[in-house]
Amino acid sequence: MAEQKPEVMKRTMGLFEAVAMITGLVVGASIFVLVPTMTGMAGPSVFLAYAAAAIPAIFVVLYEIQLTGTLPVTGANFVTVTRVLNPFWGAVISFSAVLAIIASNILVAVGFSQYLIAFIQTFNPAFSLHPWVLPILIVAFFALINYLGVQIANWIQAILFVAFVLGMVIFSIVGTANMNPANLTPLFPNGIMMFVVVMVLATFSWAGLVALADIGGEVKNPRRNLPLALIIAFIIIVVLYTWQPFALVASMGWQEVAKAGSPAIMLQAGKLMPGVGIWIIFIAAMGAILTTINALTMSCARDLVAWARDGLMPKAAAHLHPKFKTPDVAILIVLILEVLGILVSATIDKYALAAVLALCLIQIVSAYCILRIPDKLPELYKKAIFKFNGFWRWFTFLGTVITSGFILLMGIFLDTMDKEGNPSQVPYTVLVFIVVLVVGIIYYVIRKAYLKSKGIDLSANLQKVADATLAEAEEKLSM
Repeated sequence: MAEQKPEVMKRTMGLFEAVAMITGLVVGASIFVLVPTMTGMAGPSVFLAYAAAAIPAIFVVLYEIQLTGTLPVTGANFVTVTRVLNPFWGAVISFSAVLAIIASNILVAVGFSQYLIAFIQTFNPAFSLHPWVLPILIVAFFALINYLGVQIANWIQAILFVAFVLGMVIFSIVGTANMNPANLTPLFPNGIMMFVVVMVLATFSWAGLVALADIGGEVKNPRRNLPLALIIAFIIIVVLYTWQPFALVASMGWQEVAKAGSPAIMLQAGKLMPGVGIWIIFIAAMGAILTTINALTMSCARDLVAWARDGLMPKAAAHLHPKFKTPDVAILIVLILEVLGILVSATIDKYALAAVLALCLIQIVSAYCILRIPDKLPELYKKAIFKFNGFWRWFTFLGTVITSGFILLMGIFLDTMDKEGNPSQVPYTVLVFIVVLVVGIIYYVIRKAYLKSKGIDLSANLQKVADATLAEAEEKLSM
């Protein structure tokens, strides 16, 4: 009897599509929705806060280059941590990753709703809609797009990517040309501490970098294209993240930006470019927001597929649609979790903080695993095109620990601050984050015990690489 081949994803994503996917993963609602709020906190220095927030991202790019070059497979973050560190930490990191992705997608969906309503209200001020309606509709729409096939999702991603990059660049050029130097002084009106707080929040805007590794099973020539796409996308994002906030504050004034709220960029574009400005920023914002929702939906579903391949979830979650070769069950699970998150109706900054906490934990543990990859996965590491020597692996690890550890501590402190900046509040977001991790640990223990009663050793499964994962890595299948 012939051996049944494992189900694997189709590699349909080239270098351009990978750049579009990464940039879309990272650039989302936050650069439009959160910037006015953070401008009110940091003042004109908000663009410097975004630039400083790129420093931790540099270390993420460094370890992701090693990760994606060694294990260009579905759910690579989960696969790497379970194999290099241990199954327990793999489960904890996976639950953190899902929390970060779900929180990010909810934030982006809520941002989409706010921006669309604000745009409609420029023509019809009386327009209103229940805050749940649009976020639920948009996550459901992109769940359907991902269900229908990766190629369709790639086309949509590429079109939206071009739209938002052009829109952001046009606004940045026009805003810079109309800058008033007086709008940039004083640079730190609320003090250095508030600048640091905003920098911590701005790190959320880089969360998508981690999610890239989870879609590695669908990129062509992945050991070359994934690292290259990371580098190219990083440069594009740094330029956009620094230039657009600078152009907004320099042309509008930080107090006016804070007063205008979420639609500030759109309103300023309308003033600077009468007639077309609102449309340019609306299209750019929609492009950025929708690319993020599409990419995060894809990434989260791939995490669940990796879990199911190893037995951490029932095998049904790894099912691929026979025609579209998409993880239909995993996409449905992601959609249900996102809808439940939207119904919680937390404030946008709380979603952002929850994602930052999860992101920092993922980065620290993953960076340690990259340090150990040459020893733990030597055969796979030999196939990597981009290899770092010992110095650069340690540099990446220590840089990640210092920057992500600092942001993690600052995020915890931020959750205790009231509106006046005093640490007097109960850190509810931190507590919820801890509860999620505890639930993840409990689930792992229960799942392990259940499988043991069926004669299956979950720990053993999580210490070897599944056949489907090996097939994606172009390795020989396990015996």
